[in-house]
Amino acid sequence: MVDLSQLCGWGYAITWGLAFYPTLLLNYRLKTSDSISTDYMVLNILGYIAYSTSISLQMFNETVRFQYMKHFDGRMPILSKADLFYAYHGLILLLVLLSQIIYGNSIWGFKNERKRFKIHKLSKLIVMLFIVFAIYNWKFDNEVFAFLNFALNLAYFKIIISLIKYIPQVLHNYERKSMYGISKLQISLDLIGSFFSLSEFLLRNDLPLFEAIDSNRGKFGITVVTFLFGTIFMIQIYLYGTTDKRGKDNNEKSINLV
Repeated sequence: MVDLSQLCGWGYAITWGLAFYPTLLLNYRLKTSDSISTDYMVLNILGYIAYSTSISLQMFNETVRFQYMKHFDGRMPILSKADLFYAYHGLILLLVLLSQIIYGNSIWGFKNERKRFKIHKLSKLIVMLFIVFAIYNWKFDNEVFAFLNFALNLAYFKIIISLIKYIPQVLHNYERKSMYGISKLQISLDLIGSFFSLSEFLLRNDLPLFEAIDSNRGKFGITVVTFLFGTIFMIQIYLYGTTDKRGKDNNEKSINLV
């Protein structure tokens, strides 16, 4: 018998995984990655490092799993290999995207106009806070569930970063008054993946909803944030269009992936 929750789990992992490729391919076809905010990239990579570590600890570390069961009345987190695939696959592709930004002209043959890769003070502050948070939780937290708190807080940190990382990109789009270089397909895949992720969460859950959210705040929070900003980006596409200042459109050079 087909396990619908497992299908939804892999559905979200694959869909969110595919969502990375349109931007990579679109950058390659347009020969530029100037549409991508540097702050967005730095925060995104940091968030995926935190989330990958969190999932790995919750799935494979015996201490974390034991403390989770003890803290949540013998239950385990709603995680699977699909979550692991999504996290590490996403991290790898983000590093590829970062190479298009930093080494676009020299390695990818791009014609990027951006010469400086300025990171705003807020992003620098977040990176510093993450380092302090990691060191404190790893070395100085002496609570009974310290290691569990560390693993869960990494997921919460991903949610916070997800909230913050999208804001520079939203502002970047607003300043340009254009969604040129932003893949509509990627945004659509993010929204579809959010639907699959929420469906898996509801299908696998046998607790009252608020208890389930409390014990799986990381995964649930990321789903909500992804859906929220995917909707905002779709609104920006409607408002600004996908044409740049020279009258060129994404569709002129983008690959038809659907």
